[in-house]
Amino acid sequence: MKFSCKKNELMKNVQTALLCLSPKTMLPYLSFILMEAEDNKVTITSTDLEVSMKITFNAKVEDKGKTMIHGDLFGALMRVQEEKDVTIEEGENSIIIKCGKFSASVPKGNLKDYPQIPDTMDAKDKKVELSALVLSDMLRKTVFSASRDEVRYVLCSEYFEVNEGRLVIAATDGKRLATTACKINVPKSYKSSAIVPIKTIGILQKILGYCEEKETVNIIFDENSVFFSTKNTVMNSRLIDGTYPDFRNVIPKSCTITVTMNREEIQNATIRSASIFQAGIAAQNSSVKYQINKNKLNISASSQGFGEAEEEVDITSTGGTVNIAFSPDYLIDVFKHLDDTKVNMELTDSLNAAVIKSPDDSEFISLIMPMRS
Repeated sequence: MKFSCKKNELMKNVQTALLCLSPKTMLPYLSFILMEAEDNKVTITSTDLEVSMKITFNAKVEDKGKTMIHGDLFGALMRVQEEKDVTIEEGENSIIIKCGKFSASVPKGNLKDYPQIPDTMDAKDKKVELSALVLSDMLRKTVFSASRDEVRYVLCSEYFEVNEGRLVIAATDGKRLATTACKINVPKSYKSSAIVPIKTIGILQKILGYCEEKETVNIIFDENSVFFSTKNTVMNSRLIDGTYPDFRNVIPKSCTITVTMNREEIQNATIRSASIFQAGIAAQNSSVKYQINKNKLNISASSQGFGEAEEEVDITSTGGTVNIAFSPDYLIDVFKHLDDTKVNMELTDSLNAAVIKSPDDSEFISLIMPMRS
């Protein structure tokens, strides 16, 4: 095997492929990536047996072939190269890497050890197609609410649901929730759902970030796995086996207080008030208090031994007054992942969840449980 290509093109694809590799693997061959060259195309394959990926890109192929190279080593060598063409050539027992005046020879892996990677399912009746930009935006607005606590493994995920011609995505850690949806071109009779691991979502976001403006992504749900495919990349992931919480039932159907506020202004005021906790080691239950009263929002926080902070912000409110406390990180996460100039907050009292909605995205809902102040 022998091929050459631009260093930047190779580096971008190698870095993406490395996202699938696990640094703690006990199986040496899972530290390697597979490279296959044919017909002026090169395909890089990587897997940790839970998530796998195939990336195809253009290259000048002189000799067809297939070989394995240590992923982290290859990535380290690529990162320090000049912006010149790179040539990869397979020798009898090694792989030769050349870039400008640089040359390296590294051991190659045993192809017999490499696992079989699932191919994309040919199931047109199960295929969901939508804009890569739309999917990327949906993930950005929800993924921050997913749990990172492996004790509640089923919540370390994003929930995907196809029903009545709509794709719904939701994430929750039990204390907060974010969900959004979009219309998709599938038969209304088609229904499917999947619990996709948070690691898979992180890799998918990287892939979508490389997509062109009008590029589409195809999603195919299988019983135990899901495929995401773009123009150059196919990723397959195992799904989490479990029951996702019925998140719709926790979203309040009505409210008594509605607040409209400037998103960036509220975000920055919350950050400033919460900065009082940076003076020392903040307790896990540190909170900011929102006091809503007649078109004014008073944001305050106090840290024992380090003082107090507060700020007043103009808002538009209806329905009365309320004093309610939140984890500042939960509020800031919602505000910084929205693009709206204004956001709406709906409340009932100091003990029930607050709902944040986006005027520009009618499908978006974020729910945050209050803290006891």
